[in-house]
Amino acid sequence: MSNREISPAFDDPKNITVGKARVIWAKAVPPLAHEGWVLPGGSRTANFAEAHACAVRMDALLAEMGA
Repeated sequence: MSNREISPAFDDPKNITVGKARVIWAKAVPPLAHEGWVLPGGSRTANFAEAHACAVRMDALLAEMGA
């Protein structure tokens, strides 16, 4: 199955993919969340550098786990 078949709702050109890690861009869900990249734990950021750094760290962790 491709990512499009698994999660078409999360197919946004702003998604960040680094190796096997992906940090998705999500639209706002008022009043709970503003638009931005969704970080582990559900917090969001509009800062690209922060989101990209998170994807890099996630990919490194996946590599350490042998995933």
